[in-house]
Amino acid sequence: MKEKPALDAVDFASLFQLIMARGNDAVILFDKQGHVRYANPLAGKRLGYTNEALTQLQIFDLEEELNMVRYLQRWESAGTKKSKSWLVEWRLESGETQLFRIQGALFKNASPPLLCCFIPTAGSIQSLKTPTYQHLRHYQIGIWEWNIINGDFQMTDNFLDILQLEPNQLPPPRQLNIVSLLKDQLPSKQFASLIQKIKAAQKNRSAFELQLQLHHEEQQGREINIYAYPVEEDNIVGKLQGSISVIQHSSEEKHMAGAVLERSEAMVCWINPDCTLRYVNRAMASRLGYEASEMTGQLEITDIDAENTIDQWHEIWDEASAGETMKMESTLKTRNDRIFPAEFHLDFLDIKGTKLISLSAHDITERRQQEAELRKALLEVQTLSEQLEEENIYLKEEISEGNKFENILTQSDNYQKVLQQVEQVAPTEATVLIEGETGTGKELLARAIHSLSKRSERSLVRVNCAALPEDLILSELFGHEKGAFTGATATKTGRFELADKGTIFLDEIGEISLKIQSQLLRILQEGEFERVGGVETLKVDVRIIAATNRDLRKMVSEKQFREDLYYRLSVFPLQNPPLRDRREDIPLLVRHFMKQFARKNGKTIDNIRARDLKRLKQYDFPGNIRELMNIVEQAVVLTNNKTLDLSYWRPVGSGQSAIYSEEEEGFPTLEELQRQHIIDALEKTHWRVTGPQGAAKLLGLKGQTLFSKMKKLGIERE
Repeated sequence: MKEKPALDAVDFASLFQLIMARGNDAVILFDKQGHVRYANPLAGKRLGYTNEALTQLQIFDLEEELNMVRYLQRWESAGTKKSKSWLVEWRLESGETQLFRIQGALFKNASPPLLCCFIPTAGSIQSLKTPTYQHLRHYQIGIWEWNIINGDFQMTDNFLDILQLEPNQLPPPRQLNIVSLLKDQLPSKQFASLIQKIKAAQKNRSAFELQLQLHHEEQQGREINIYAYPVEEDNIVGKLQGSISVIQHSSEEKHMAGAVLERSEAMVCWINPDCTLRYVNRAMASRLGYEASEMTGQLEITDIDAENTIDQWHEIWDEASAGETMKMESTLKTRNDRIFPAEFHLDFLDIKGTKLISLSAHDITERRQQEAELRKALLEVQTLSEQLEEENIYLKEEISEGNKFENILTQSDNYQKVLQQVEQVAPTEATVLIEGETGTGKELLARAIHSLSKRSERSLVRVNCAALPEDLILSELFGHEKGAFTGATATKTGRFELADKGTIFLDEIGEISLKIQSQLLRILQEGEFERVGGVETLKVDVRIIAATNRDLRKMVSEKQFREDLYYRLSVFPLQNPPLRDRREDIPLLVRHFMKQFARKNGKTIDNIRARDLKRLKQYDFPGNIRELMNIVEQAVVLTNNKTLDLSYWRPVGSGQSAIYSEEEEGFPTLEELQRQHIIDALEKTHWRVTGPQGAAKLLGLKGQTLFSKMKKLGIERE
């Protein structure tokens, strides 16, 4: 029987980081000023922040109603022996708020002291009795602060115990500092090194860390660790703050690390370079049906990993030793040969020359079952879809409101003339070319033509030519045969086949290349084509409606568009007017969109101010109806009563009549100006509210104050 190896000493700070990253609960550590000093990945995920963004916040950025007085009360209450819990409302990165039941514990001996906020998984309220927190709370560190300017020196109660001094051995108060305390405790060379480090910290504004060996008459060789960092005030290093702690013997570290790992719910083992198991915690041994002593030093990793061979594990070892955390899925095998899927997290550890892989395993049986059920459901959907006609599938995807002629809203004489032309051409088989600016509703006219045509019972198939890359447009339009190109794993029906006996709408026709134009010309002339990679000639009966926001005549003269194709498409040209040429439709459209979006957002909005309508009618709308729709939708979101709030809206600065004078009733209020100023700052900082690069600093405000103003003014990121 192999001898069971001893548990190696582990750097506790590294182990803490590892366990926090692997834990099932969100953890955030705050200092006494409320700054976030540490957050594990799950905390960032729970609140929607990246870890970098989260560590730039204060607790007041998360909790609007909290002030410093209440925070310090919470701090003091967390310092009692019993763990404390609070029900808090914290702001997520999205701007929404959510209630959390957090547990709190104060790490008095950390450097600096820290408040640990522990957010259990949803639906659970756990106490802080885990070994991680218990050991951190009792980790003995003395804290000190030295005001170099006035000589004031402060230290925690356990400082003298660490140095093994009695109170009567202290220097006089005016001479008391970290130098005078250690002067008679250190060898001369180490004391000189300490002085040098302190001077360098002041000069270079940099922190330092030293391991020193105390000497006493009663006990020699006691090692301590001293850490210090400079504190700047008015660009002067006026203070040094730091910690002092006894360097723990490996037996103490082993006890702490072992206790944490033994009580962890995660399955953990350590693997030697020869792939034998050096350590197995209670959770893994129990889950696999062993006693830990039967595994440690007795088994290899391949005895419990059912998928990877010893050669593969040697490769894994080499890859993990590069230093980055690895993540992989495999299968664990129990003592009675039952297997279950698991996710492995592998971390390479080099502790005083001892090289190990720490493996943390999580059972993913439930996740695999969910994935299998999803695959089964997808297969059923795929089987069902193959039984349906592709035309019906396309129609389900394309169904939308406003595809009937009578749903077009207008009272404009200009637009009425366009609709008369639609009525004239719809019953015929003529090819129609709709020209007009972006956002004027060209697709709406195309749908109206189709719905009033003899082909209305068949499908209207839309193709956005601008959205299709050059190498895919032929396949989308004409389909392809299986194996026609890499990735063509099945025969695909093209849009022209789907539109047979119906109508095809070629939107943004001016964006297609000359090569594709020649293919379109053939189908316009002869009604036939071949699929990509196919030899069979297919014939279709399709009516074509095309649309463009470009000047095709100019493109023809510049040899960018085929002249013969242009004349084939423009048998019946329709000019769709921009919104600025039908301003009388703006009130009608505003009220329509207002009711539509109010219903969608569960609001009742039935009024709009006359001055706001006047502002809208004066604006030229370069984005046409689409721009108007976006303006109204945003206004509906920001409105909190029955009258549409358009105070946020500022017309695009184009020097047109929508820029009004002070005499007009649309002159902005102070609140409107303040709102826009904050939005400008947020856009400049990419909507980062707090931190050195945040909008709060740019505006000269506290983060909490800016959050409050944003809430009051209804400012949210879209």
